Amino acid sequence: MKNAFLIPWLILALLSSATLFAQDQDKETSKKKEKVVKEIEEDDDLDDDLADLEEETGSDFRFNVDGEVNNYFSSGGDNKYDFRESYVSLSVEWKNKIRGVLTANLAELQKDGKLKFNDDFEIEKFIKEAYIEIREINGWPVAVIVGKQPIAFGQNVQAMPAFKNNPLSNLQEVKEVYGLTLDLTEGLFGLVDQLEVSVFESESGDLGIGKIDGVSVRMSKMLTDQWLLTLSHLEQGNSHLNTGHERRTSVGLIGETKDGMLVGWAEGVYFNNNPEYQDSRFAFTIGAMVKVHETTDVIVEYNWVEKEMHQVALGIKTALHKNVTLGAEIRYNNHIDTGDDEFVFTVGATIHFGTSGRNQNEAYLFGKDGE
Repeated sequence: MKNAFLIPWLILALLSSATLFAQDQDKETSKKKEKVVKEIEEDDDLDDDLADLEEETGSDFRFNVDGEVNNYFSSGGDNKYDFRESYVSLSVEWKNKIRGVLTANLAELQKDGKLKFNDDFEIEKFIKEAYIEIREINGWPVAVIVGKQPIAFGQNVQAMPAFKNNPLSNLQEVKEVYGLTLDLTEGLFGLVDQLEVSVFESESGDLGIGKIDGVSVRMSKMLTDQWLLTLSHLEQGNSHLNTGHERRTSVGLIGETKDGMLVGWAEGVYFNNNPEYQDSRFAFTIGAMVKVHETTDVIVEYNWVEKEMHQVALGIKTALHKNVTLGAEIRYNNHIDTGDDEFVFTVGATIHFGTSGRNQNEAYLFGKDGE
């Protein structure tokens, strides 16, 4: 039995607008989405409105709207257009101490990988994140995060253009669940640089609080200026399933050259009773990203899931504009259980928009700063 979760009035307003929007749209979806993105990029009224709001409420408050539109097309499979990981996020911050975040999953507006709006629109899946973060409590270097949030687990490097095509992606993260996270930003008595502890529900993708049957711990340590070690452990009951208690342990390492031209990473995950990989116990990923130009990165990656899959991937990403990144990748999948082989080619673009300036490319091919 789930308890009802009190949704802030801001969430209710967004949900009502989204529901009406989804019901009224049925044709020419691609043109409408392009128009919306263009208006967001070119219209400075949003920045002005938020600046006016900050002035009216005092300098202690900051308001931001940020987001991404990821539009991918993949060969093989069902030949689908893919808008997953597209989002828009609203945040309100007070004195850099308290922050409220509401993030909507734009992919929920899409239906069956087609360029049309979803007739079966679900509010529960549309709200991707809804949490409050409180930092530096009584001067201590600690943060507390409460609400629907990504849980502290794994290294989860997302360098490839369509990173969700990595067969380890669901093993490396837990998200869209309600929970509480305690983040010690200066680690544990100097032994580690950061320590995060989360308690959470197992069932994701809704607006109700289920049984709190999960706990995770993640520790991060800078071994040198170029090497970061991450250790994670997770236990979750999966009480909404019949798969039994699940356990995961992750060890990850990221390294970077001093000039930043080469980044490498590796992560291994030991697990049991995972709903997706019932017969497997171990998986790992290893990869590298090379900057071949100040605007362009080439990525190589190898992924393996015991008894399931070998995967070799090659990708490239280019910053076309300060807010637009073009990506392409090819993955070779060898399915161990069936012996089948396949190549999957994916091409797409990521468009950043927002008022905080966090997601802009530092160097890009077309346009100049300030344009």
